[in-house]
Amino acid sequence: MQQANWHSNRSGNSRVILLVEDHDMYRDVVRAALGAYLPGYHLFEADCVASALSMLNTCHIDVLVTDMTLPDGSAIDLLDQGRTSLPQGVKVIILSSHSTADMLPVLSRQDVHGYVSKEQGLKILADTITSICGPEAAANPLPAGGKMALAQAC
Repeated sequence: MQQANWHSNRSGNSRVILLVEDHDMYRDVVRAALGAYLPGYHLFEADCVASALSMLNTCHIDVLVTDMTLPDGSAIDLLDQGRTSLPQGVKVIILSSHSTADMLPVLSRQDVHGYVSKEQGLKILADTITSICGPEAAANPLPAGGKMALAQAC
């Protein structure tokens, strides 16, 4: 697992997203898209529940974007196991290829703020993040060279 100094990378009005996605290529695409659509956000990455939990214990995040199905559990496992580590006010968005009908039990949870189908596209994900968190962070880019870290614990 790569180590990062989470707090020193945060600047001004930037917001921090933790992206939890186990497919490397898709995670790369999401990273690039969110970097383009939301330059005021700082992105950290994890590839499974265990690595996401580790990151939640060491950094403050504003938005958790997680795939529903992960190699060592599900988004629900992550939310349940990370309940004490999730900062108050964190916004949770489920990103999945499951149908909306299949997602209804998850979407009815108090700790889930949004759902984006992977088929909808990443512009919709960026728009969902902005609508949930407000547009001000997207307008305040991070300084050049902002770090991203990928935690791999699985």
